Formats: sequence, structure tokens, C-alpha cells
Amino acid sequence: MKISDAHCDTLTAFRNNIFFSENAHWNLLKFQSVGGSLQYFALFTEPELAGDTALSFAVNCLGRLRKQLPDAVQLLTKSRDYDDSKVNILLSIEGAAPIINDINNLYAFYSLGVRAMTLTWNHRNFLADGIDEPFGLTSFGKEVILEMEKLKMIVDVSHLNVAGFDDVVSTISSPFIASHSNARSVFDHPRNLYDEQIQEIIRRNGFIGINLYSNFLGNEQDNLKNKMIEHIEHILKLGGENVLGFGADFDGITHCPFTGVESYPEIYNMLKIALSDDDLVDKIMFRNLKDFTLNYIQ
Repeated sequence: MKISDAHCDTLTAFRNNIFFSENAHWNLLKFQSVGGSLQYFALFTEPELAGDTALSFAVNCLGRLRKQLPDAVQLLTKSRDYDDSKVNILLSIEGAAPIINDINNLYAFYSLGVRAMTLTWNHRNFLADGIDEPFGLTSFGKEVILEMEKLKMIVDVSHLNVAGFDDVVSTISSPFIASHSNARSVFDHPRNLYDEQIQEIIRRNGFIGINLYSNFLGNEQDNLKNKMIEHIEHILKLGGENVLGFGADFDGITHCPFTGVESYPEIYNMLKIALSDDDLVDKIMFRNLKDFTLNYIQ
């Protein structure tokens, strides 16, 4: 069994001990123990950080990462960097607050190894509105994603509202991802994707990562592990066999039916029972995210 995951917040939630905190949902030893091979690390700036403060915080976090980087970790900036003998980390910005309103900051983060960006969190920044706001991408936001397309940086639409999603669709032609979002038809939450959005990501050969946050899976009275399976089965019915995986949101969530990355063997066994297709389970647990990533960043 191998594991890939498109979103965790360990980089900023445990920035003083990124790789070995015993209190974290994700740590290197636990991820290695379950066959972890690829992990997207989100660089999340809290909503109260903006402007130069957000920029400074983000650069500092990247410096901490470099200082703490173990030999067992490979930072992934090009496809040829991928190392099957190590844990491969792809760096992503969650919410574009550190970009501020200066396209040069995008290039700076690219030079520091960032290869993906979630355009918003839940609130407004210079690029776009998040799910708590009414509007889509700004003109600057459209400029940024066009530059990301040129750089082969991955555009991530998780946290965007419908208007912002539609603006991404009409602005760029490349694949994009929803790194940690579920199906709204299964559970109606603003952070989940409508069927039409899921189908657009499928049409572009992008990627969708199942989020394990309880509040996005279902109601309190639901069996949330079973709801996770429902989200997966629904996206598969829409044609998502080659774009579906996990973006668990570990270390960014407070409530979850699983304890952390050590639960991936349990999830693997649940999928084997539910889907009765070992090859499909392997795609969802590992290959789809790996294939998308290596085909895109090149």
C-alpha cells in the first residue's frame, strides 16, 4: 500500500517541529509507516494576517521547513525530483494572502519551491473571494492564475465560491484541482463541490481530494466513515475514477472520524470492501494524485 495526500496543515500548525511532532495528525514517521510517498504541504496564513505581515510569515515558514528538512524527505519541484525511496513533499500556499497584490511575489514563491496555490481561504484577498463572500476573481486574480498556468503551478479551487470557480474555468484552459473538497450532492455544505464542478475537474483531468473534516462529511448523527464512502462513490459515479484521491486536511481540522495518517490502512480496507476493485483503490489512495502531479509540474 502506498499513500498520497493533497492537503495537510502541518507545516504551519506545527512549524516549530514540522516533521516529528507527536501531537500532529501528520508526522514523518507515521506517514512512512503507512506507505506514505507524496504529501502536499499547505502554507496557511491565518485570516488576521495580511499584506507584508502575511508575506513575512509565509517566507519564515518556508525557511523553517528548509532548516528542519530531514534526509528522508524530498522537496518536489519538478517531475524528475520524485524519489520512491523518500517522502515527497509538494509545497502549496493556502489562501493567496502572501502574494498581496504584487505578481512578483508569485515568482518569488515559485523560486522558493512552491508549486501549487489555493487561491483563497474563506475570506477575501486581492485575488478572489472565498466561500464567505459574494464575488469571484478580481482582475489581478485572473492575471495570477494565467501566470500560474505559464509556470505550471497548480491552481487549487478549494475554498472558492461558485463565482470564483466559474472565473477559473473561463480564464485558464489547463487542469486544476480541488485539493480538499467533497461532494455537495452527498452533503450540502458550501465547502463541497456541486456535480457540475466535479464534472469540470474530471473533464480537464484534474484532481479532487476527499476532505476528512467531520463538518464536510455529514451531520453529527451520521456514521461519518460511511459518509466518506458515499462521497467517494458519488464522485466515481460522475466519472471520477482517474481524478479522485485524498486531501484529508489533517492538522487543519478539529473533528474527524479518523485519528490521523495512521488511519490510512483502515481507509484502504474500507475502500477494498466498498469498491471490490484493488486497482481502483490503489488509484484513489495513491496513483491519481501522483500521476496528476508528475504530469503537471514536469
